[in-house]
Amino acid sequence: MSRRSMLALAALLSATAAAAPGPNVIIIYSDDMGIGDVGCYGATDIRTPHLDALAANGVRFTNYYSAAPVCSPSRAALLTGRYPLRAGVPTNVSSQPGAAGMPAEQITFAELARSRGYATALTGKWHLGFSDDTRPNAQGFDEFFGHHAGCIDFYSHMFYWQNPPHHDLYRNREEIHEEGQYMTDLIAREAIRFIRSQATPTSGERKPFLLYVAFNAPHYPMQAPERFRRMYADLPAERAIYAAMVTAMDDAIGRILQTLDDTNLADDTFVFFACDNGATTELRANGKGGSNGPHRGHKFSLFEGGIHLPAIVRWPKVVPRGQTRDQLVCAIDVWPTSAEIMGAEVPADHRIDGMSLIPVLKDPNAPGHDALFWKQGEQEATRQGRWKLVMNGLDTGENDQRTKLTGEDAIFLADLQTDPAERRNLRREHPELVRELQQRHEQWQSDLGLASKPRGLDEKTR
Repeated sequence: MSRRSMLALAALLSATAAAAPGPNVIIIYSDDMGIGDVGCYGATDIRTPHLDALAANGVRFTNYYSAAPVCSPSRAALLTGRYPLRAGVPTNVSSQPGAAGMPAEQITFAELARSRGYATALTGKWHLGFSDDTRPNAQGFDEFFGHHAGCIDFYSHMFYWQNPPHHDLYRNREEIHEEGQYMTDLIAREAIRFIRSQATPTSGERKPFLLYVAFNAPHYPMQAPERFRRMYADLPAERAIYAAMVTAMDDAIGRILQTLDDTNLADDTFVFFACDNGATTELRANGKGGSNGPHRGHKFSLFEGGIHLPAIVRWPKVVPRGQTRDQLVCAIDVWPTSAEIMGAEVPADHRIDGMSLIPVLKDPNAPGHDALFWKQGEQEATRQGRWKLVMNGLDTGENDQRTKLTGEDAIFLADLQTDPAERRNLRREHPELVRELQQRHEQWQSDLGLASKPRGLDEKTR
């Protein structure tokens, strides 16, 4: 950890117990799931009763975005409150044992929570490093149960997608074996165990807790218990197995939420649910199955389907029930939201890109982000109000088709209010707006310390 980061973390730790610890925080993340796969967002063929109930008892966001269209950078942004490039994770990190990941000097919301005397735990997928200094226990989590790789087999818990394959199920830093047990159920079991252990500690006073539940569903491999597969026998095969995985995860979420009720912790627990990126069309995920609703694009793309996702918050003592929020919000907002909930003071020299969601949750008229920015490889995007500019965008289709847009559509301006599917390119109708959004993106890159190439409106794109 750099000296500057050590000083920032020391400043956080010095604030510990200055005030009474705040409420519990649970952050639930799904993996490669589209906005069209949840009942409260319009899905009619997949059953998600527990997520629907979460929305009915809380607030559902309609303009929530991931900070990236792939796993690792989206998770880095969630954990640090920073855009992926500032967090040092521009793309997916290696899944191999010993591989480094998110730089150790980044301050995660788990480290933030520990600075306020919270117990912290992660159950599920990490995908931010497999080296000693980038594993979950080195990044603020007191307890870790799960896997480091981007994906594992749900029953053998093997990572098969890069040579050499390896087994990847750990409790803290120790490899363990529970072959034959479905990973979604294991993640829920450990989350429930942690909640119960905090509700009735064996010694000492009960501490508040932060729990990060990172499901690897419905990411490939496409596997689900028979009891859920039978529910979707009438759907096409690709959709059926995907639906079974989503419902299995929803069932697991329901058990976690029921545990909060059983331990009388529900009223004093902030629960946040979202996804890391949109549904994929990779062949290893059957080429289709998930739904990104009306949006264009899928995982890997900066069109809406890759980054415009479901997000739900429940906090009975603070958040109203059954409401929606249309403000522009992002995964980078979870860190500063957690900071406000826990009463943590953020050092002035520790740059955070997100904003607390608490004002928006309390007041439907509170402002969200004025603009959001993305960069994924050569793809770049800016959203400002109703307008979205995508440059060098990647179009995706069934069976892992990926096409880089060139020519006229290499600079693509959409009015999301009238065209949420991003089908009509308005760059010629609004040249000044295109230039303004390009300049804002270039300024954002400059702020991150990145050089950017000026782009003229009529530039020929390779």
